[in-house]
Order: sequence, then structure tokens, then C-alpha cells
Amino acid sequence: MISHQVTTYTGFELHFREISENDIAQVMQLERSAHSHPWRQSSFEDCINGRQKCWLAEVEGVLVGYVVVTHGGGDAELLNISVAPKYQRKGIGQSLLVHAAKCVRGKADMLFLEVRVSNRKAIELYSKEGFFEVGQRKNYYPTVNGHEDALLMAMQLDPLNSSF
Repeated sequence: MISHQVTTYTGFELHFREISENDIAQVMQLERSAHSHPWRQSSFEDCINGRQKCWLAEVEGVLVGYVVVTHGGGDAELLNISVAPKYQRKGIGQSLLVHAAKCVRGKADMLFLEVRVSNRKAIELYSKEGFFEVGQRKNYYPTVNGHEDALLMAMQLDPLNSSF
């Protein structure tokens, strides 16, 4: 199993490793705590068993975040990224985003994502990391009162530096 470590700008030592079937219960717990409309367990299982790249981040053995990314046809898509609520705004999301880009750099020219238009903190992070707006999907995300739009964002992947 591939793994590596990075230090966030706030000093957290993050250990990245691939998500396995044994991690699903913890991942689902974090998913439910971080999202009003979480993914189903079967979605994570399909990603783990498919061609998607699924990574988790731990601090001293504690799951603090994860990222799921896929690529094909020259493009890549960030499918899911989550940070445990008590670890948000500490550089972990940024580290997960950088890790996802490194995973697909050299395999794709562009990295795309969708984000709720109301998720200003995430949009700010994505913009800071080089993503730019490319469109919107109307009524894409479910909400308690109906639906909200998704902002489509993309980042040009530098073909250099394709390794960790």
C-alpha cells in the first residue's frame, strides 16, 4: 500500500494512505459529520474497487480527511473531499487538494470539481490553489428546502512535477 507524509502550514503531520475496505466505517462517519447530504457507503465501495484514487489523511492515527479523484480521457475530476469538522481551516483540505492534483498530474491536463455555490470556504480554497470557474449546474445539489446550484471549477495541471 502506497503512503507518504506531509506537514500542513499549521504544523500537523499528515499521513496519507490509500483507503481500504477496512476504513469504510470511519470514512462514512466522517462523511456524515461533514456533509448535509453524504455519499452512500456503496459509492465509496465502488470507488475503492474501481479505478478511482481514494486517499485518507491521518494525524497520529486519527482519520481527519479524505479525497477521491478519478481520471480518464485527458481530464480528471475531484469526486469528493472532506475534512473532519474539528480539523477544518488548519491546512488539511489544502494538503488533500494538493495530494489529489499530484495523483493525476501527468495523467490529465485539467482537474475539474463541483462545489455548492453556498460553500464559500471551499470556493476560496479552490481559487487559492489555482482553480477557476468554468460554469454552473442548476439545481445540482439537494438541500433541505429543494436544490442549489453547483459551481464548476477547473485547474490546469502542470505536466512537470508528476511525482510526490
